[in-house]
Amino acid sequence: MELGDVIVSLNTGLNPRKFFKLNTEDATNYYITIREMKDGKIVPSEKTDRMNDEARKLCNNRSNLEVGDVLFSGTGTIGETAVIEKEPSNWNIKEGVYAIKPNQTMIEPMYLRYILMTDFIKKEYMKKAAGGTVQSVPMGELKKIRIPVPSLQEQSRIVEVLKKLDDLCNGLTNGLPAEIEARQKQYEYYRDKLLSFKERL
Repeated sequence: MELGDVIVSLNTGLNPRKFFKLNTEDATNYYITIREMKDGKIVPSEKTDRMNDEARKLCNNRSNLEVGDVLFSGTGTIGETAVIEKEPSNWNIKEGVYAIKPNQTMIEPMYLRYILMTDFIKKEYMKKAAGGTVQSVPMGELKKIRIPVPSLQEQSRIVEVLKKLDDLCNGLTNGLPAEIEARQKQYEYYRDKLLSFKERL
């Protein structure tokens, strides 16, 4: 199915140059960019820019962030993803980060994240990337990407397997570099196998 058929909305944040200033004296909320999207999670740091409450509300009027939304970097380094697991009460996103709100009666957020990470889907949205030095995937074009959508039960099974492999790869940080690389390749192989479906005619 096309991505647009299995989501409720696709929004983005705001550009501070047009709407607000970053790092003002009253700025206590994080301004999330691709740098803060790590291993599928939102991880702010001391270097993360801040914005005040008014700016965060302005951003949220456009992004409408909620738990279960899938964040997708649509500009610059395209294809980084993260799932919002906790209420985003002290942060919001920049203009180049897209907030994809899945229709959870059709598609699981974590399954959507994994499918957007696969090589064969990446190739599809990278074909639609436009721009000069800094490329971006237009949101309208991203909605047209065709993705495999099995039953919710099958999606849950796939997510469970990939989470176990994810945990295994991330837990090998103290192992030999060669072992880590082998497990990472194994994970990528099984991820792509699990998320490959023959298209029905």
